[in-house]
Amino acid sequence: MTETDAPLGLVGLDAGAEAVYRDLLARGGGTVDDVTAGFGMGTGQALALLERLHHSGLLSRRSSGEYLTVDPRHALRALVEARERQLAAVREATGPLGAIFDEARRSSGIEPATRTISGPEEVGDCYYRLKQAARYEICALDRPPFLLAPNGPLDEAAVRRGVRVRVVYAAASFDEDGGWQELGSLVSRGEEARVVSALPIKLAMADRSAAMVSLSLGADSTDCLYTEAPPLLEALTELFERYWAGAASLSGPGTPPPAPEPSTPGEGVRKPTDEERNLLALFAAGVKDDAIARQFGVSTRTLRRRIQDLYTELGTTNRFGAGVAAARRDWV
Repeated sequence: MTETDAPLGLVGLDAGAEAVYRDLLARGGGTVDDVTAGFGMGTGQALALLERLHHSGLLSRRSSGEYLTVDPRHALRALVEARERQLAAVREATGPLGAIFDEARRSSGIEPATRTISGPEEVGDCYYRLKQAARYEICALDRPPFLLAPNGPLDEAAVRRGVRVRVVYAAASFDEDGGWQELGSLVSRGEEARVVSALPIKLAMADRSAAMVSLSLGADSTDCLYTEAPPLLEALTELFERYWAGAASLSGPGTPPPAPEPSTPGEGVRKPTDEERNLLALFAAGVKDDAIARQFGVSTRTLRRRIQDLYTELGTTNRFGAGVAAARRDWV
């Protein structure tokens, strides 16, 4: 069950308590006997639940033992405001706690501003903490070999808290089955994705204040450099931005794109479909037809028919000409 299915869980009511509360709201109130009969609870369990709802301010209790519902527009607002005060107290505590953490690192000397990290567990732990610490931006250069777990849950959580996630992928990221579907899942969660033909390193950077850089691209090595050094971070930021500016934008795969909108006088040419935009991006990155077909989940023959349709639309017969024509139309 998700937060959407049981939203009152956010103010301390589990799904069972919420179900009882909704039933009481529909009837204007009830007794212990009503709850035991309606939900198959024991008397003690039903009484404890009603008392919990009463102490939460959602029910009032009469001397007769009957519980009446309170207008939820007032009662729930009070619960939300109480939870907001609790969260504000936690937020205020992060500063002092962070100062303790920083002082411990300085005094121990174990974790300098720039250090080498080795081993899957150590690298994975550092990578997790790096992304969790991001407050406004995560930038990454990504390419095979992929040694860590998929980024999805971390990136989704970051986007949900307002963090912008930008990733440049190397074309080789789509050589293996499933790469395109995984990208689509990430883009649907809010990631901004672009593709280039090749990348010299793998990089993950949070808020331009901490970064991890691969030291080896071998399949058997996880060695990377972790840094918080401003000069190095400035250089890595410039490197990322250069690749980002020169990369082609990607849209994740999903349902088949809608039919192209016809152009009308005065409006100029139509906009590209997601499939056309993705084909042009993968062309620019040098991804082979076989790899594109595998990622799109179609046969090579079907893909080539779609490519020919794109060439016809753009008035060309090859990838280079398609790129030039697409640029003239502002499709890329």
